Amino acid sequence: MTTRTPDKPERPKTLGRAVHEKYPAAVVEPRDAYRDELTHVDEHGDVRMVDVGEKAVTQRLALAEGSILMHPETQAMVLEDRAKKGDVLACARVAGIMASKRTSDLIPMCHPLNITKAKIEIEPIAANGSTPAHGWAPAREDGRVGFRVLATCGVTGVTGIEMEALTAASTACLTIYDMCKAADRGMEIVDVRLLRKEGGRSGLWERGDMGAESDDALALDAPDAAIEEPPAPSPLPGGPNTGEPAPAIAFVGYQNSGKTTLVEKVISRLSQRGVRVGSVKHHGHKGFEIDQPGKDSWRHAQAGSRHVGLISPDAYAEYARTKDEVPITDMLTRYTDVDAVIVEGYKAAGLPSIVVARSGIDRMRGRDSFALIDENTLAVACNDVVARDFRTRAVKAARAAAEDADRAFDEAEVELPPFLDINDSAAIASFVYDHLQKMK
Repeated sequence: MTTRTPDKPERPKTLGRAVHEKYPAAVVEPRDAYRDELTHVDEHGDVRMVDVGEKAVTQRLALAEGSILMHPETQAMVLEDRAKKGDVLACARVAGIMASKRTSDLIPMCHPLNITKAKIEIEPIAANGSTPAHGWAPAREDGRVGFRVLATCGVTGVTGIEMEALTAASTACLTIYDMCKAADRGMEIVDVRLLRKEGGRSGLWERGDMGAESDDALALDAPDAAIEEPPAPSPLPGGPNTGEPAPAIAFVGYQNSGKTTLVEKVISRLSQRGVRVGSVKHHGHKGFEIDQPGKDSWRHAQAGSRHVGLISPDAYAEYARTKDEVPITDMLTRYTDVDAVIVEGYKAAGLPSIVVARSGIDRMRGRDSFALIDENTLAVACNDVVARDFRTRAVKAARAAAEDADRAFDEAEVELPPFLDINDSAAIASFVYDHLQKMK
């Protein structure tokens, strides 16, 4: 037996007339949309995912915000990095970025997007009556403090990125709540809203009551290429193309005073303005890791520092972002405080080398280690099996070359670098030392 679903009653396609009759124009205008129909509802009133297959590919950008309000002591706890769960703001930034990439898993009618940009900025909200410092959000009219989250998302595609930005801002606020709820369960998440969107058929839309700070944040949110090639010469009194050292500003304070969080924000802001920022981190104890997620120097780099320096009582390190790979020869000119440098790799650089061959074939790439031996080879570090194989192959190649040249072959003429036991590091070190002595 076949059953038939009754026809659904006709539903109005717009409530525009009723809305304008009930509310003043100031409340309902200007419109965000360019048509009255709800695109996620078909002619029968059923929800659907919009078919965007015929839409044009454009660059799209969206900025959303959200705020989480809390007790002043909770804000101070976060800024001073005293939360028991760890770095609250760093965790919230990562959570917001991750959430932007999972939006289509949460919102039923959202299309999966190949996001090209996701950035989370978190600003502490200044107390009422105080002058907000650089990097702080202005005070609220109600005097409450907390943190304001700005989420910027971008995509090159056929549909918008607004939901991803809103999801990112919401999730960052929720993460702050989760990290601090043990100390303050009365926190509130408010003002989650879209501030600006660009691209697509509807073009630019901007919220009318966007504050100057948000406006500034978007205006300075230039593409990466703009940051890669800032104007020259430097607009500052020193730095690139000026022949003078760059000016320096110190941020000082005791441990857990919030220095790193502040420095991170300052670096990010200056980088957005096209300033090529460098940073130096003094490390108070011996030993450090420079590029581990969560480390202060890593946070400097993530915020936009192009040249990161790290100093401790017994060591220093630096790393810098470059457009092209730095030649090993240029790098070696910096090693003026050592007697020798051990370089791993860089076969094509023509440096005196020791060929290391655990087996005759590189199993990952299928390449033959024997081919690495050339006029720059000082020795081959290998086992007895590989040494015999290499000798046999060298003799075979020399014999074939002699036959091609129609001359007599003498095995004694075959020249090979010395073979060192790969398992005898002491012997290999002695070989290197002796070679360095000869170079003197």
